[in-house]
Amino acid sequence: MDQLLLLLGFPVAALLMLWLMKWQHKKDRAFQPEADNGRMVTRLGDRVSAAPKRVFDGQELVGEYKRFYYSKWKRVVADIMDSPGRWFLNLAFSSEDGHHIVLKGENENRLRGANEWRIFSNNDEVGSIQRDYSVKNVTKLKESLYLNYHDHTYHYQSFGIGSKTVIRRDDYKIGEGKRAELGNSIYELDMEDTYGEEKQVLFMGYILFNYHFSQ
Repeated sequence: MDQLLLLLGFPVAALLMLWLMKWQHKKDRAFQPEADNGRMVTRLGDRVSAAPKRVFDGQELVGEYKRFYYSKWKRVVADIMDSPGRWFLNLAFSSEDGHHIVLKGENENRLRGANEWRIFSNNDEVGSIQRDYSVKNVTKLKESLYLNYHDHTYHYQSFGIGSKTVIRRDDYKIGEGKRAELGNSIYELDMEDTYGEEKQVLFMGYILFNYHFSQ
């Protein structure tokens, strides 16, 4: 009887997970900021499917992004792992004015997915992202990525789930990201106005950071 109940529980659990994913997808797709706080903002509830999510600058819709996979089995692996955001992670962003940004994972394999990404802007390679494996970073238990864009390097750093994510260029803080409220799925990034040209690329780096580190 116990084995029978266990077997019956699998399809019920699968249906429940499917319903939850679709519910999160609908909330992501319908997301609209309640107030204009001058920050870039998105809702990141569903982290596995390839469904699109909206990006706002204040209350202005500026585009949408989605996750994509190179094969179906990688989608299945990402779904069943404890940290689904980091497995075989690739992201594509399309702005309202026709600008496209793609973050493609490098050296994907069957064990861990990618820890490096190439950045493409309208099909032109413009930069890269690497996870920070330095001894200094490991000893401080920080989550850390480096984004290289044109001639500059941007450092993303956080102390763990629920912590703020700080972005620095040349050791100077230029932005700070956080959840709007701890426990929800709304993420905000406050950037200095002088970095407007790089803003979309840096925001996509911030989204990748939250996927990869399960923030």
